[in-house]
Amino acid sequence: MNIAYKLGMVGLGGVAATTGAYAGSRYLRNNKSSVAHHLEESGYKLISSIDNSEHLKLQWQEEFKSDKEKIKTLIGFSQGSDEDGGKALEAWCNINLKKEYLENSKELEGVKNYCVLRTIESQLSRDNNKKILTDDSGDNTKWENTYNKRKETTTLSPRSQVGLTGEWAQHSNSKDEDLKIIKPWCKAQSKSHFLAYQQTYTHVNNWCTEGGANVAT
Repeated sequence: MNIAYKLGMVGLGGVAATTGAYAGSRYLRNNKSSVAHHLEESGYKLISSIDNSEHLKLQWQEEFKSDKEKIKTLIGFSQGSDEDGGKALEAWCNINLKKEYLENSKELEGVKNYCVLRTIESQLSRDNNKKILTDDSGDNTKWENTYNKRKETTTLSPRSQVGLTGEWAQHSNSKDEDLKIIKPWCKAQSKSHFLAYQQTYTHVNNWCTEGGANVAT
């Protein structure tokens, strides 16, 4: 074997080493018979699709915390911190997402519940069964109570958080007009993905739920 060929093989080995991680990260998408591919084709967005490593780490941790006891049982996690639990959940998801898709797979429900991005509405439900206030007349007083609390906490709740203009001082009597803007904002945001690194979930909780009337800090 000549020297040039040997050097070429060494070079190829280096390329393989540097591209191995990339190839691995693309595996789930490229394997068309996998659970991951089926879920993406069905409209799900995988938690693993988050590019930023710190954001991804936080997302797995918050996913673990959102339904901790059920997840512990599902993945066989017995003890450790929430961060450890997030890592264990990530590992479990990676293994099961690579498996061949089978409709009757016993792991499929768990994958759908804990390996994909959920909506803010779903996250609220896991947080003590909180719900977005509705347009039903029975929720009118709840909307008013939550709105009044936001108006009292001007630093925590600037009007711009929900698309309102101006400052609270200039809008002390604009509740009815403000709620016409707040309600559609709440409905739209509740259907968006819960992303742990963003503040949107906190804003929705504060402005759009009955419990928001109790949030002062």
